[in-house]
Amino acid sequence: MATVPDAKADFAALLVRWQRLEGRHDLPWQNTQDPYRIWVSEIMLQQTQVATVTRYYDVFIARFPDIHCLAQASLDDVLALWSGLGYYRRAKLLHACAQTIVARFQGEFPREEQALAELPGIGRSTAAAIAAFAFQRRAAILDGNVKRVLARVFALELDTQSSKALHAFWSLAESLLPQSEDMPAYTQGLMDLGATRCLQRQPRCEQCPLQAVCKAKSQGRERALPLAKPKKSLPLRYWLMVWISDGQSILLIRRPEHGIWASMWSLPTIESLPESLIGHLMANPQPDQALKDKRSIMRTMHLLWQQACTQRLDTKRLDTQPLARPIFNVLKSSIKQDARLDWHSYVAQSFTHFRLHAPLLHIRLHRDVTSKEDLQVRDVAQVYGMEDPLVGHHQFLWIQPKDALNLGIPRCLRQLIGASN
Repeated sequence: MATVPDAKADFAALLVRWQRLEGRHDLPWQNTQDPYRIWVSEIMLQQTQVATVTRYYDVFIARFPDIHCLAQASLDDVLALWSGLGYYRRAKLLHACAQTIVARFQGEFPREEQALAELPGIGRSTAAAIAAFAFQRRAAILDGNVKRVLARVFALELDTQSSKALHAFWSLAESLLPQSEDMPAYTQGLMDLGATRCLQRQPRCEQCPLQAVCKAKSQGRERALPLAKPKKSLPLRYWLMVWISDGQSILLIRRPEHGIWASMWSLPTIESLPESLIGHLMANPQPDQALKDKRSIMRTMHLLWQQACTQRLDTKRLDTQPLARPIFNVLKSSIKQDARLDWHSYVAQSFTHFRLHAPLLHIRLHRDVTSKEDLQVRDVAQVYGMEDPLVGHHQFLWIQPKDALNLGIPRCLRQLIGASN
């Protein structure tokens, strides 16, 4: 087995030289030392690919050109521009962080890594990136891409997710830092290397500036490192979403402050279908296979819910479902008024910890139905913890679909609502 030189001695110099010659230099958030713009880009880049972020960054900066504009904006405005980027908690924390910096630091970003890391939504690695790019601080970043680079170059036999490995990775990352003046190029070089050369499945070793000092490459183990536990299959959850329209407007409800799509606007939802309902829904014991026959599934669900709404199915078993009773009230009311019920396809989305399939029930009300009480909106709102949905802060909305697109709504619903225009 061929021996390779000690990577520590030349790691930073090789990386800085390569980044300046061949790294990325045309990203919209580069070539600036404005900590605000750097911070926005780093938050957007958390768990999101560069190609996706570039479609949102310029629009966001044009709407909120500085931290004072962002701090003064409503959360709805921020969520609306963030819709499609996913991980919406980032947008909430971005907004909260802007308000904190304006209130505590008069709109000036702290220059030290530790102070930055204490702000909402800014962890250790993001704080280091801001400090390195904006203030040339010698601060180490450590995200998934950087772990992969370090694990391969130094042939680290570590589970990247363990606490022991995390400590070792941080210690190594801090030992490799160059002088302050090289920190922006070094930090960007690490990001570029992990994103364009040291790829997870298809590493481009022949184009890597570190190939001569990479132990994994010399051992022929570049595809085997870093060590990773097999991914667990994500559990499947079933929700029911209800699209209620009167021909002009649809009903939206504000999501709770915590959890999936926190504080965003969404359709009324039952977030956990009862086992009895799933039993009727699933003729096939394999949910993925059963859902392939959408027509059969939708027909079964339609009949079942009509039976439930007309009291031909015992609904008392559904009391433990947080939003079941309000939705049943809506459905019973709609049938009582001779409204039309049908299926509006279904929502499918993957989250970090589960996959979601949500049949979408469409209730078309007659145009002469004007009383919101007929739809038991008050009951729906009370479940969400609102004292009176008809006054004060509006936590539900009857809104035209074209106007709903200006709100913070999840991307999967934005596509449905956009298609309804």
